[in-house]
Amino acid sequence: MKIPVAPQTAAAAPSPISQAKPESDVGKLLNYIIWRAKIVWLLTEGRVSKEIFERIYRDYTSKIDAILAGKGGVTDLMEAASVISRLKEAKRNLDELMVRHKIGEVPDSEYISRYTALMSELSVLEREAVKAEFQYEHLRRVIGELFGGSYTSVKEQIEKCYERLPMMIEEHDVIDAEIAETVKRDLDLIIQVLDSVDHERTESIEASNAVLSLEKGIPSYPGEDFFDEELIFRKVTSVVKGHDDEVKRIIRAIKMRDNVLIIGRHAEGKTELLLQLHKCLGGIYFHCHEEVSERELIAGFNPSAFVGVNPVYMGCLMQIVSGEVKGLPIAFIDEIMKLRPRTQIILFEAMNNKRFLNPVDGKTYYLPPEFSVVSSSNIESVVQETPDIAFLDRFGKIIMWKDTPNEAIREILRPYGLPRGVVDLILWVRRQVGGMRYLVPVSIRNIQKFAQEYNRYRDVYKDPGELKKLVVDRLLKVKVLNVFGLREFEEAKSKVEQYLEERLSSAL
Repeated sequence: MKIPVAPQTAAAAPSPISQAKPESDVGKLLNYIIWRAKIVWLLTEGRVSKEIFERIYRDYTSKIDAILAGKGGVTDLMEAASVISRLKEAKRNLDELMVRHKIGEVPDSEYISRYTALMSELSVLEREAVKAEFQYEHLRRVIGELFGGSYTSVKEQIEKCYERLPMMIEEHDVIDAEIAETVKRDLDLIIQVLDSVDHERTESIEASNAVLSLEKGIPSYPGEDFFDEELIFRKVTSVVKGHDDEVKRIIRAIKMRDNVLIIGRHAEGKTELLLQLHKCLGGIYFHCHEEVSERELIAGFNPSAFVGVNPVYMGCLMQIVSGEVKGLPIAFIDEIMKLRPRTQIILFEAMNNKRFLNPVDGKTYYLPPEFSVVSSSNIESVVQETPDIAFLDRFGKIIMWKDTPNEAIREILRPYGLPRGVVDLILWVRRQVGGMRYLVPVSIRNIQKFAQEYNRYRDVYKDPGELKKLVVDRLLKVKVLNVFGLREFEEAKSKVEQYLEERLSSAL
């Protein structure tokens, strides 16, 4: 690629605008700088008069100064190049902080504070890097239009011109030292721009890989080396019976730091599962209901706000950010589908980007990269509320929690030593209630409470009448308090009485 051919006469000197009209200030600036250097060359060659040289040189200088005084010039592009190195340095600092925290040098409170600051810096640098990529892509296109895209050839010819310039000025003595310095700066700027364009793509790829490594190459969370899947499985399934397959799949997802949603019918052990996982792994357990707001999920609440007695209790996410949560940074959220839509949006951000906006102080907080959500919802709730598809998509695994089989319930009841007939009664009541519309399904928890009381007062409950009362009190609960609910409740009581008379009276 040759430097543009000079005109034979000064009057015929082509204007950069007439040669190729750039679409932006970047293109104009490059054009003016190159032709300002070229006009000096023409002068030293004796192919243009000094008067014409001074007019054209002043014209280009004023145009260059006007562009540089504005925004978005080549100088901005040169400054943008530093974003790449700053991004890499911030990433190295984050990696170092994670390692120091993992080995115990940096305490949790300091780690959360420094981690949040570094993630905030990285977020800004990533946006700047994207902007720089667009700028460089535009610059590559402009240079390609002006010089055919041969960066190396253009650079070599400009470097030759740069080397010859002092000798040419000294021999001909037609321009002063100030103009010579200006031309040197022009050529130096062009070389810097070409160098940046030539190497930027490789640097950009490396920087992108560095950013991606925040997700893929982050150090393992504290305790992952000791994440014994089999041990956790044994501990959980010693309490949660009849769901071995689901538990294994959930534990695998947790180890992969995935978000999990467990959907099943009410009273089948989902809450107990979350509590047992919370007991084994740490984190925080949070039960949702229709009144839970974004403030309670994130920032917390003050039960004595009007009298100013108690401090604000931090919400679920802020407890994880502050380092108060022990163990793994997992939010075990029960009945998650009951969250308000606005609260779900904030949880979206936390699950997706590991950050959230605190509605109390308006600040953005960053969660640990290994943060995840393990949640549950009743299938009745899902049907009634029709969850947002985008919300469901945030979960890497959605586990359908099956009904607890009778064999598992018998195993749960075995330690209490209940008579076989009483166990059969419990299973029969559970099945009957499950088919009724206005009664609460019989939960495993209530079955265990029934067994505990029966075991303690065996002599009392040998009486069928007393046993009927225990069944009614422990296992029959009205879900809807209206005439239909009360009518169904009375129907269930009659069925229990009939069952006892036909099958258990003689045995008891």
